[in-house]
Amino acid sequence: MIDFYYGRKKPEYYKNLLIKADLNLHDQIAVKIHKEIHHGGKVLDLGAGEGALSERLSDLGFHVTAADKDEENFKCKNAVFSRINFDNSEEISKFVEKYEGQFDAVLGVEVIEHVQDQWQYVRQLMKMAKPGGLVLITTPNTTSWYSRWVFFITGRFHQFADADLSYGHINPISAWELHLILKATNAVDVKIVPAGTLPAIYLGGLNRVTLLSLITFPLRPLMKGFVDGWCIMATARKVK
Repeated sequence: MIDFYYGRKKPEYYKNLLIKADLNLHDQIAVKIHKEIHHGGKVLDLGAGEGALSERLSDLGFHVTAADKDEENFKCKNAVFSRINFDNSEEISKFVEKYEGQFDAVLGVEVIEHVQDQWQYVRQLMKMAKPGGLVLITTPNTTSWYSRWVFFITGRFHQFADADLSYGHINPISAWELHLILKATNAVDVKIVPAGTLPAIYLGGLNRVTLLSLITFPLRPLMKGFVDGWCIMATARKVK
């Protein structure tokens, strides 16, 4: 994580593939997977978008299976693609059954906030991991210093206003609940860390984020939980 950021965030690309995630998040995920999974391991990128993360992990030597609802939008050439409608429970059940116990790592990057039944979703991710395999989940950080201000003013978490419904943000989840769910699946080595880019000092110009960043800084010693990070990243191992 970085403690200072200056400027406005702009869309990022990996090999001309749009990164549909926060600044630096894909880099952080790639570092984690490279560290935790052996070279040539099998990785599932569930909710792959254009395939920027799939392409990055393929370049690192992993065998990637990617899944999303829009095959025409998927542009990664080095991953096996499976089309799946996340709103169709029958399709999801068949997909999970097909790939049960197949992957060294199962990734749910910025997906769980789109899902109605988050407990079932995590169980499905865990089911597709091999014994001892890694499950990695990222989601917006509802307890960041910025989200706390947004909630104080509006009564809604950051990234969960009415406008965010247009891209499917229907279900905020806290680090506490995500940890609870993972433990309930009998996962081991459960870890949650801040991710993406939302540092202590965020100077984005003359706007609300900059103002609230400066107001919040002296209050930080009083704040508990995941104060920084646009997102949180949870990892856990499937019990062997």
